[in-house]
Amino acid sequence: MNKKSLLEIQSVYTANAFTVDGVTYIGAGSETTPAVYLYNLPAGASSFVDGCPGGVMSFVPAPGHPDIFYSIMGLFPPFKGLEAGVFMHRRTGDKWETSRIMHLPFAHRCDILEKDGKSWIFAASCSKFKADPLDWANSGELYAIPLDDAGLPGEPELIYDKIWRHHGMLKANIAGDDTLLFSGAEGVFYMVRKDGKWEVCQLFDHEVSEFGLIDLDGDGADELVTIEPFHGNSLNVYRKTSDGWEKLYTDELWFGHGLSCGMFNGEPIIVVGNRRGPLTLNLYKRLPDGSFSHEILEDGVGPTQTQVFTADGTDYILSANQLKNEVALYY
Repeated sequence: MNKKSLLEIQSVYTANAFTVDGVTYIGAGSETTPAVYLYNLPAGASSFVDGCPGGVMSFVPAPGHPDIFYSIMGLFPPFKGLEAGVFMHRRTGDKWETSRIMHLPFAHRCDILEKDGKSWIFAASCSKFKADPLDWANSGELYAIPLDDAGLPGEPELIYDKIWRHHGMLKANIAGDDTLLFSGAEGVFYMVRKDGKWEVCQLFDHEVSEFGLIDLDGDGADELVTIEPFHGNSLNVYRKTSDGWEKLYTDELWFGHGLSCGMFNGEPIIVVGNRRGPLTLNLYKRLPDGSFSHEILEDGVGPTQTQVFTADGTDYILSANQLKNEVALYY
């Protein structure tokens, strides 16, 4: 396995690869400082995103608008986020303008879903209010923010307010429908658009921190991969049966974080980090006999986010290695 360090960012938390106008970029930012960068992968060049408050949890592009991006910022460790919210970043040449478009205390994740020719930002908080880091008395909230034809935001709509300890968010396909999923103490949920309204449906009913969907055995059906419970101590793989979800595999984690799944060199893989204990970046595969292999890609790095993606014919594993203050690619 080869490795390339792309960026040095103190307390890096977010690393997200995406394509804008056919070019692969990586948006990366710090959990503590205002350092946020947009990195052009083919050019090997980065742009500093001005005006950010720090505490960046997510950074995503507005579909069809190459100079507009949205993020969650203002959530600092350990869960200090009264001023957190959704931010818009507009690029003009090499200049950036950042503004908060929605105040959402303790906001934790956002992503953009396209349905029926329109785009919505979905933004979720881990709690409406936290008196201290251990206070989980309040549920989090999920909002949908429509984007107009210019990529600009409309009025937020509260979609769901019964999710505690929200953490994970993922775009995926459920029963042939492209959707957005989110997780928390009540399980994993996904969105359905019916008659002009968003409905929330449950996929899985155990407490989940982060999750992924990947067809590990080639049977055409995705397995569900989870970190359990919140910031949990176990990696689990399930398959759907007529009786529910059957657990296929489990392994120990230490403050599990940064779970992602994808295809890498022709094989489906699972990538996950430990933010405590061995602080490792780990790779799992399902073997032909149904067992699982486990490889440590690097120890002592404390990953916070990972992503398996392909760019220009090369498969990559992207990792925000917080303990080393680096955004790195493995290939």
